[in-house]
Amino acid sequence: IVQAVESVINQTASSRIREIIIVNDGSTDGSSEVIASLADREPRIHVLTTAGVGLPSARNLAIRHSTGDFIAILDGDDFWAEDKLERQLTAFGNGCKAGLVYGDLVDFSAPDLSDALHVAVGRYRADQCDTLPTYFLLDGPIVPSSIVMRREIVEDIGLFNETFRVGEDTEFFMRVAERWTFQHVAGALVYKRRHGSNITRRLDALLPVAERLTREWVIRRPELAHLARRRNARLYAKAGNDCVAQGEKKRGARLLIRAMRHDPWSWRVYVYIFLCALPRGMEPQVRRAAKLLFYRAMRKRLC
Repeated sequence: IVQAVESVINQTASSRIREIIIVNDGSTDGSSEVIASLADREPRIHVLTTAGVGLPSARNLAIRHSTGDFIAILDGDDFWAEDKLERQLTAFGNGCKAGLVYGDLVDFSAPDLSDALHVAVGRYRADQCDTLPTYFLLDGPIVPSSIVMRREIVEDIGLFNETFRVGEDTEFFMRVAERWTFQHVAGALVYKRRHGSNITRRLDALLPVAERLTREWVIRRPELAHLARRRNARLYAKAGNDCVAQGEKKRGARLLIRAMRHDPWSWRVYVYIFLCALPRGMEPQVRRAAKLLFYRAMRKRLC
């Protein structure tokens, strides 16, 4: 939490930060004392204490207490690049009409960032006319810790859906995409820490929520129905690939077969099946090399 908060305080655009709202949602790991110490030396910090209400409710509480024209989110496990807000606020200041601005991320688990991997995410533009169908199909990834959004968004569409324990960010961004556009800014804006207690550490555990969103949005917006099978294929393919990466090849193979049944023409599924078929000792090295090549290609394409 110290690294997260200090990455906000030390922003190059720190002078434009009106308030830093921290929600301590019933932590029992000594975070309360650490947060109190941070608040003592930084007058812009306001601490709200709750009793395990969950991530969507905690975010909503902070948003309700905020007063600025722009809202940024940062989860306690993550931290920002030092010029994150400067780059995003510059985009808004240059006449960008998007509802939110986001960027790439750095995925890591080692404290010294020795395993850091720049993840290039899909690029949306403020002048794009197909934001909702594209986001529905691709299911992100826009990381909440990477965004800055206009206050008008929550005044227009409401807050995060508190009935979701996971996947609330995807549901929220779909509602944003229904009425607003997104703008990608180049470069990694956030460092996202990966560890065993991450809510999203297992993609297969998120499938029921993801399929629920598919069903609900096809009902809400029937013009998305023709994309539903391709969307579900991507979801099953990513979950299957994740299982294989964690050593669960049989479960991963079953999920990949389901993905192929949803969309037999998806190249992604066959790449993942190839990785699944590799010998156990060879597969991790090939997988990491493939990820590096993929993200490098993505960055070149997006430049």
